[in-house]
Amino acid sequence: MGQFLDKPKTEKHNSRGKNDDIRYGLGSMQGWRVDMEDAHATILKLDDNYWSHWSYFGVFDGHAGFRTATKAAEKLHLHIVSSLNTLVQDNLNGKSPLVNIISSQLDFNKFEMAIKDAYFKFDNEWREENRINNPDDKSGSTAISCLIDTERVFFLNVGDSRAILVSNEGRVLLATKDHKPSDQIERQRIQEAGGTVLIQRVNGSLAVSRALGDFEYKNNSNRRPDQQLVSPEPEVTCHTRNLTTDSGKQEEQTALIVLACDGIWDVMTNEELAAYVLGRMHVTNDLNEICNSVLDMCLYKGSKDNMSLIIIAFKGAPIPSPEWKTKDETLNNEIRKKTLEIYNRNPNKTTLDSNTIWQQVVTSLNEQPSIREALPVGGGFISK
Repeated sequence: MGQFLDKPKTEKHNSRGKNDDIRYGLGSMQGWRVDMEDAHATILKLDDNYWSHWSYFGVFDGHAGFRTATKAAEKLHLHIVSSLNTLVQDNLNGKSPLVNIISSQLDFNKFEMAIKDAYFKFDNEWREENRINNPDDKSGSTAISCLIDTERVFFLNVGDSRAILVSNEGRVLLATKDHKPSDQIERQRIQEAGGTVLIQRVNGSLAVSRALGDFEYKNNSNRRPDQQLVSPEPEVTCHTRNLTTDSGKQEEQTALIVLACDGIWDVMTNEELAAYVLGRMHVTNDLNEICNSVLDMCLYKGSKDNMSLIIIAFKGAPIPSPEWKTKDETLNNEIRKKTLEIYNRNPNKTTLDSNTIWQQVVTSLNEQPSIREALPVGGGFISK
């Protein structure tokens, strides 16, 4: 059986929440993998002091075990808060403490340094804890997360999980960069640290060039954390919400964020997922339902990995409309009707398998322009 099961585990884990600014839905599925190594963080209120108006979300895709991903989901945000608190306190210069900090009060370069310091401290603390409690653990984890306040969104990325930020018109406004050994900058660091890139992997083994944990790749005491074979350094990017032009006209409104592990991105492009999620939001306001439909669709599209995603919706996101809901239900009824028709006209019903029936349904309905036009954008028949 190796690292895969005989059949996928399709049970789903969901959670949801909201505050005055945003709402989120989370979905995850073990899929074909023997173990579930993903973990997640969903924190609507980062703390009760400086950062009470900030939210934090993260998806952590573990490999070689679940421990690093689980620890990052539990503790990384605490290191971030501590590091940002130090940043604020160091810049008070005897002034009264600030409360309810907004991102425009922060210098981005100093903010970025504080975030990186938090990741380095987390990784070092986890190394020591592992050395004492789990000396044989070799796990690592990617980390895609975001910090949201009323003005900006900060994306913090380590590895090949990914985030996209989508406008209410369906345009991908921002997508984080995957950290792969094949990337020129990543390859250069690996080689300078004495490693090689073979078959697109660090030393022919690890498929990501940045990760938390993976301490067997971080043993050169003469090099900084960000100079190791595998680096825990986050790439920090910032997007200002609801930008306005010089004339005062508001540009495309920020609608949603998707954070997802590579089990999703292996089978869907940024544009496909953006279009699909945005389209489903015209049909339902249940973000968990949308998450689950993405998980099922990716499984059917051939993903063999654990799958996790978080959808974060802003006030500018679409809301369900009667027209879209009617169109979707009509499509579902047509699919049911055609499926039953094909099943009933076959004399050897017991020998029919679901894939054969479905292919006949798709072939038949695909000839009808009205059906094709009603299919979910970014999903098509496979989403049904």
